[in-house]
Amino acid sequence: MTKRFGIVAASQLPLHYLLAAKSWSPLHYLLRMSHEELNPYHRLLGRILIAFFSAHAIFYINFYIQSDLLHRFRSQTVILGLIAIGTFVLIGTSSLQWLRDKSYLLFFILHVTLSMFLLPILWFHVTHLRVYVVEAALVYILMIAQRRISQTPTLASLSLLPSSGKAHGLLEISFPLPRSKLRNYKPGHHIYLGLPPDMPRKPWEKLRFNPFTIASSSAINNSNNNALSASATTQPTTGNAKTHTSSLLIRPMRSSTAVLASIAESSKNQPTPVLIEGPYGSTSYFPDLSSSRFSRILLVAGGVGATFTLPIYRDLLVRRNGHGVRFVWSVRGQEEAAWALDSFLNDESEAVIDIHLTTDTSPSTIPSLHNQTPQPTLPNTSMSTNDEDNTIELEERTALLSHSQDDEGKPNPPKLNPGRPDLCAIVKEVFEDDEEGEGGKIAVLICGPGGMGKVLRAEVGKWVKQGRDVFWHAEQFGW
Repeated sequence: MTKRFGIVAASQLPLHYLLAAKSWSPLHYLLRMSHEELNPYHRLLGRILIAFFSAHAIFYINFYIQSDLLHRFRSQTVILGLIAIGTFVLIGTSSLQWLRDKSYLLFFILHVTLSMFLLPILWFHVTHLRVYVVEAALVYILMIAQRRISQTPTLASLSLLPSSGKAHGLLEISFPLPRSKLRNYKPGHHIYLGLPPDMPRKPWEKLRFNPFTIASSSAINNSNNNALSASATTQPTTGNAKTHTSSLLIRPMRSSTAVLASIAESSKNQPTPVLIEGPYGSTSYFPDLSSSRFSRILLVAGGVGATFTLPIYRDLLVRRNGHGVRFVWSVRGQEEAAWALDSFLNDESEAVIDIHLTTDTSPSTIPSLHNQTPQPTLPNTSMSTNDEDNTIELEERTALLSHSQDDEGKPNPPKLNPGRPDLCAIVKEVFEDDEEGEGGKIAVLICGPGGMGKVLRAEVGKWVKQGRDVFWHAEQFGW
């Protein structure tokens, strides 16, 4: 039995590596799940393998001690086995949530390096594991090759949006990609962004390990009309080739996002060479949300999570005129919502739009969309001329948004609200309104902080227990 623990665990290594593949894995097509949705299963299987290998090691150590075979600890088989179990434990420890939150870069480097280092150790450990080692090595090599082949070099424009606080504002990155690269683009897809090898940066700063959702793209998928055009322009390159411009909105924190923010500060609006991998995403396997079987669609976003929900919202405006769609966005302040206000200016659809400004809790700072009150009061900070221009533009957008009810006659004018959204009340309104209307399937999609997702899931779960048919998706990269 002791030996079987090791053999069973080793036999699952190819599957374990396959669960980490980004795009070419047959598991994606068989299970209709994207790589970030398979990632929790990758972690779960990894913990099971660590438990099996640990049991294998502990039972053998116990056997050697009780049988007075301590000299076996000097043999190559046992030494490599102890190194292997130590490597497994280190991989598992570095994958813990608190460590990933503290330094995702450290986790990523350890995970990739140790996963590669482990295979030759197992190869020389015992011969009967070699067939599984070869299979896992082939999967690993294919993963590396796929990521290198799928990356596209391009020039990106990086700019920091104005912020009244001490911290950086949002970082906007725009870049062109060949039309062929985006032929399978769907709203809500994400990419991985890295820096070319010849760029004068530290090696670990060039890695592509953070996913960034495409906030907008001029790509149009004419075959199924499932990719919304943020701007209906294409940029010709050579011959009949064309490129589409895509944009990212990122909140600079640390690690790679901090590196990108520093490049934006130093580049002075000059194009920066980058490597783009993707797009990938779970929306490739979504049901058709524009079909009549979905009577209500609730889109919830927190902060920059709107980069996932907003493209889907725009797409639903095109394909179902916003019928039955409710868009709820919780954002810190007006400045962080400025990049998306244009999406609501000329919106005459039936969609219901609620924007909640969590740091603007005083009603006097929120422009009334029903009474057309004066312009919102923005924090008084020292800004450059460009920042002042951006602030004026934000005020003009907010003014247009606040006057949209009377000028455009939108059935459900957008609302700016102080404080956090009441998710319990919002979910209740959506489901009760559906009961009075069509009574079809309801789709609930969220991208935001984990706490917001837990609250929304709990509220939606109450209606699922009552027998309501719900399509649920929480966009996240982990558990």
